[in-house]
Amino acid sequence: MKNHPKIDVPAGKWEKLFNFLSILLLILSYIYVVLAYGSLPETVPTHFNTMGEADGWGNKAFIFLMPAIATFVCFIPMYFLSKKPHTFNYIVKVTDKNAPRLYPVARLFMSVINFETVALFSYISWDMVQSAMGNETLGIGFIVVVIVIPLVTIIVFMIRMSKLE
Repeated sequence: MKNHPKIDVPAGKWEKLFNFLSILLLILSYIYVVLAYGSLPETVPTHFNTMGEADGWGNKAFIFLMPAIATFVCFIPMYFLSKKPHTFNYIVKVTDKNAPRLYPVARLFMSVINFETVALFSYISWDMVQSAMGNETLGIGFIVVVIVIPLVTIIVFMIRMSKLE
């Protein structure tokens, strides 16, 4: 950790919106898997190849793993980490002068990435249920989305932060 200035930066409206949407999506994911659980076969897909075809199988209780990972491994740690922007790595030198401008952008970046991660795990939960019920899934387009969207987010925020130097 660098010796970045430690200043209090409140959450902005967009950060609050992305955090709210993440929580809403988590709640909806749990509701979806709970409602779908009773109609699932005993064995459900647990892994998909690059074409979106199921190639790994497990007990239907596995369906709860994706929302749990999204909540406890992704959302909660990233949510609390986003509140400590002085601990982040930056592409520009952080000073007392630019920290009040950089930190809100960094916090928003973390909230957007957190939302994208929650959306990814929510989609995987939905996809597992759909595949278990014999429905077609997204396929190779999913891989493109998983790579392109976070990459674009990173680039956009890197550009924004470089302009705040």
